[in-house]
Amino acid sequence: MKTVQYGEWKIAVDVERTREYYKKYVPNDNQANRNFREYCKVMPAEEKAFFESFGIVPECCEIKHIGVNKNKEFPCGGYYLICGRYLKCPEEGTITAEEFAQNNFKSEREDPRITVGLFEFAFQCEDYIIKNIPEDIPEGFICVRFRCQNMRWLLDDEPCDDMIMYEPPRFLELGKIIKEKIAVKKQRASDLEERKQELKALFESLGIGHTLLGSKEFKEYKEAWVDAFSPENADVGEIRRICLSQKNYKLYLWHIFSYEYQSSEEDAARLYNLKSKAACVLIDNIYDIGFTLMNADRLTAEIIDGFSDITVTAADFSWTYCKTHEDELGPYYYESKDTSVLR
Repeated sequence: MKTVQYGEWKIAVDVERTREYYKKYVPNDNQANRNFREYCKVMPAEEKAFFESFGIVPECCEIKHIGVNKNKEFPCGGYYLICGRYLKCPEEGTITAEEFAQNNFKSEREDPRITVGLFEFAFQCEDYIIKNIPEDIPEGFICVRFRCQNMRWLLDDEPCDDMIMYEPPRFLELGKIIKEKIAVKKQRASDLEERKQELKALFESLGIGHTLLGSKEFKEYKEAWVDAFSPENADVGEIRRICLSQKNYKLYLWHIFSYEYQSSEEDAARLYNLKSKAACVLIDNIYDIGFTLMNADRLTAEIIDGFSDITVTAADFSWTYCKTHEDELGPYYYESKDTSVLR
């Protein structure tokens, strides 16, 4: 991993894995992509250096556009994926549509975008309200979107299929985006409450005593989980970085297994079903919800399979079971050989 910094964005990048991703990428051979490839052939050194610092092959993307204007300008954009994680991100400044209008459609918030030559890059953070991250990106990758407002039409031997007829005012676009993002945030809050009620109803149907963890308890419990299951002489600080969600990206407890810091028993689901669950803790890793459970023997691996990403752990950290949202990873089960001393 190497560290790359542009403005306030500081990113740990796996350049080689990023390059491997683009070696397998085959862009569509449409007109917009062909025009963009022509530009990549004559791209200035400053722009090349940006892409090379991450291991990105710039022509490997799908170009979105609104057409060409009478001056042969071809405003366009797209996104790239980078193998890495954020070490530092700018604070996100937000403004409502009403505030934006009251301020004569001027925003005083600091712009987190990075301009390099013709490119305007916008790194996408999971925890930002305003973001646009593709679904199902590979594990361990982050997204950076770009636009080139002043891209030229370079295919002199063929006319562009689309002409720009109308370009909406920028402030209306921003107001629409803000409203959409606020709606998404409200929907997530609604989804979170729905999942809480779904889990509570499940526990009640199985006769399982349950108590919801508060946000502080939830955070402290996950830290204690990492400490308890980190091997002796391991770099616990590094394991925390790969298992515990940070401000700008989401991580999962079971990374301790997928990153091979800790080993998992074979036949994990069977071993979990055999354990007494008189007192345990359940973590929903997707929704960041935690419950302490009492008399949960009826909470089988088969029931847990109905959820996306669940970790169940003995109250004394003597064992843990992780069902992941990745089909090819897990489930994982680990049982401590020594329950008398917790890390």
